[in-house]
Amino acid sequence: MTSKISTGNPNLHIDEADYVVIDVETTGLSVDSGDRVCEIGAVKLRGSAVIETFSSLIDPQRPISGGAYAVNGISPQMLLNAPVFSGVAEKLWTMMEGAIVVAYNAPFDLSFITNEFKLIAYPSITNTVVDALVIARQLLPGLQTYKQENVARVAGISFPVMHRALEDAMATAQLFTIFTSILKAHDCTQVTDLQRRDLGNSLHTKRIGIVNDALTSKKNLWIKYLSPTNAEITDRIITPKECFTDQIGKNRATYLVAHCKTADAERNFRIDRILDLRVV
Repeated sequence: MTSKISTGNPNLHIDEADYVVIDVETTGLSVDSGDRVCEIGAVKLRGSAVIETFSSLIDPQRPISGGAYAVNGISPQMLLNAPVFSGVAEKLWTMMEGAIVVAYNAPFDLSFITNEFKLIAYPSITNTVVDALVIARQLLPGLQTYKQENVARVAGISFPVMHRALEDAMATAQLFTIFTSILKAHDCTQVTDLQRRDLGNSLHTKRIGIVNDALTSKKNLWIKYLSPTNAEITDRIITPKECFTDQIGKNRATYLVAHCKTADAERNFRIDRILDLRVV
């Protein structure tokens, strides 16, 4: 029988770890209701480089619900010659060996993958797991929706096919690479930082420090900014003037008043929407 998997080291530098980005399509929404995996896609990353991909339709050994078909378009005819999960289990298990597992809305995907391995008597999955959705909510505040396709659009990722496993896994891999770049720019460099729920506070402190340096030295800033108007990320050169804090509902937000050279006008930039910045 397959041995217990060797898990990824959460204490590694982000660039030193191997990651397996996983996405599944399923017959329905609930493992508890007996739903199964009908397609799986996996992308293996080393740093930000794709070193391996894998995808396969899976015979779920049960009907696909109408709701699931409406989303993923996987029909019974497409699954006629597909293997059952046990036929691809060892390939996926080997890819996961020694890797950090990444998924977008990880509890959903991992519940199905864990169940599939359990049904064929594999050991429990004990890999370190990173949820790209949790990171997205912290790094890209204020989006109207955090559906994968919308976050990909905001990040400028081409997403021609949705709700097919490999395409979704590849989109998640691209988002994950963008997120790790943002974190590294703010000195969050360990795998453990990818699992934090307080990234907003940590990044705020770092950003305010750089803004104060620019104000003191009277220098410009290059910023990568998440625009609240168009929900898009743009690069700008700005001349900072001052910071102020404002109350937004129950929360307080800090703004940087600056002259934006792109717009050739004064603008207020919310600090938590500045994804990257440096003095120029």
